[in-house]
Amino acid sequence: MLLVIGLVGLAAMAIPALGHSHSAHAGITHTTPGPVGSAAAHGISHANSAPVVTGGRGALQQFLPADTTHAGGLRYVPSPRAVFSLLALYGAFGNAGVHAFHLSFAVAAIAAAFPALLVERLVVRPVWNLVFRLEAPPCSPLQQLILSPAQAVTPFRNGRGVVSTVRDGRSVQLVATLRKDQATLQVQVGTSLLIEDVDAANERVTVSIARN
Repeated sequence: MLLVIGLVGLAAMAIPALGHSHSAHAGITHTTPGPVGSAAAHGISHANSAPVVTGGRGALQQFLPADTTHAGGLRYVPSPRAVFSLLALYGAFGNAGVHAFHLSFAVAAIAAAFPALLVERLVVRPVWNLVFRLEAPPCSPLQQLILSPAQAVTPFRNGRGVVSTVRDGRSVQLVATLRKDQATLQVQVGTSLLIEDVDAANERVTVSIARN
């Protein structure tokens, strides 16, 4: 029973985190720096999806908290992750003692405590801490793209198209609208543009043709 409770608890904590991780990549097409235009069609379709959830690390820590041994006054309070891990490990070692080593229920219940604590402390906790250290930093707000250079990756039609710009060191593509006084000007693939305004809620930008 403890094994099942622990596994179900860990799964229940992981599912929301995975959902946040997926939605964090749904709104903007990320490409590696290089020639633009290779993912233009994808940029249009993704730009109309749900807003980007920034701060993926914070979302993961909310549902899968790292170890809290250094969290000030809470240093002696185990995290939910540690509790569920211990329950799962304790149940697993207890079952192994009963079914593999043919111990009595009481002896297996006592003997399972030490290996469960040992594995959680020496194996599970370091792995979790390593996972959190390897996570990518949160994305910067879209508003920081204002006055950033951009490049058209599709021809503009009726003053609208897809542009590529660099965000946090990665090339991203966004739906863009030309500034009203330039809406009738032609923009071809590769035209240099300047981001003048950002609609973060809809992940759209207003651009103007860069002056040489």
